[in-house]
Amino acid sequence: MINKLITSKMQESDINQAVSIWVEQYKRYCANDESFPSYWVNNTIEIEGFLRSKVKDETAIVAMADNKIVGYMTYDEFPFNGEKSVFCPAIAHAAVDEYKEEVYLTLYKSISKDWTDRNIFNHMWTINYNDTKLRSILYDLGFGSYVIDSFASVNTALHNSYKHTIKRAELLDADILFDLVEESREYYRSAPLFLRRDPYSKEEISEVIQNGNVFIAFDRDIAIGFINVNISQGNNIIDLSVCNSGLIDEIGAYIKPEYRGKGLGKELLSTVFDYCYEKDIKFIHVDFETANLYANKFWRKYFNPMLLSVRRTINKNIYD
Repeated sequence: MINKLITSKMQESDINQAVSIWVEQYKRYCANDESFPSYWVNNTIEIEGFLRSKVKDETAIVAMADNKIVGYMTYDEFPFNGEKSVFCPAIAHAAVDEYKEEVYLTLYKSISKDWTDRNIFNHMWTINYNDTKLRSILYDLGFGSYVIDSFASVNTALHNSYKHTIKRAELLDADILFDLVEESREYYRSAPLFLRRDPYSKEEISEVIQNGNVFIAFDRDIAIGFINVNISQGNNIIDLSVCNSGLIDEIGAYIKPEYRGKGLGKELLSTVFDYCYEKDIKFIHVDFETANLYANKFWRKYFNPMLLSVRRTINKNIYD
């Protein structure tokens, strides 16, 4: 038990200690899974740059005990669904394991007061999925699960047998893909997801086909699902994917309801794994909402959860 924790603004001289705490935290929860990128253990230049920018704009704080840093926290501020919001990505916080609960509670108490004083009531964090202790701390504070970032390593091609025809989309398929994407938006609006996805124009769908690798599944001449994989061009400090990874993002993946549970998802995913294997891509990343019951069940069969994003909305009438 720490006798006294002191919080203060992070200084440039604090960055090395903060990064060391973060690396140890990442190693504790991620280093033993070959599906997770090991890059972040030995390469900290992006994390250092991120913290340096936060020191400059004075949004980073540290917790100290006996003149030693035992944790830190910072954030990004942005509008989310039209509301002022704050987001603490995985690289934006860390604490020594011995005093984790005291440190995180102290940091959040300090920094969340500033947020609510500025009428920012939507708070979001990303944490290591396997950090069950921090997850419990945040759940007790009123946070709830929102999004999971998962990874799979591409060691071999899946070599799945195919019952359906799967082809790489061409520009001539733009209308077909547009209709499927529109249908997927309706799915995301339904219970229990209740999520709004921005619409795509047909021109934007054509750009997705040109810039990505979209695979469409057919039952005879009927389009019944799709999956899209892009290849990352750099390291991402938010989802911790690394350069030359497969990213199942943007329009993502979708299967018509009547074709779910029949092996089509594995066929589409096998196509992506085979493509990445041929291109010597080592990792594939996907994120999905925890309220997406179908996706939550499917992706966990083939991907290992690495990050968990949680969200808390503070009552807006607290100062009335």
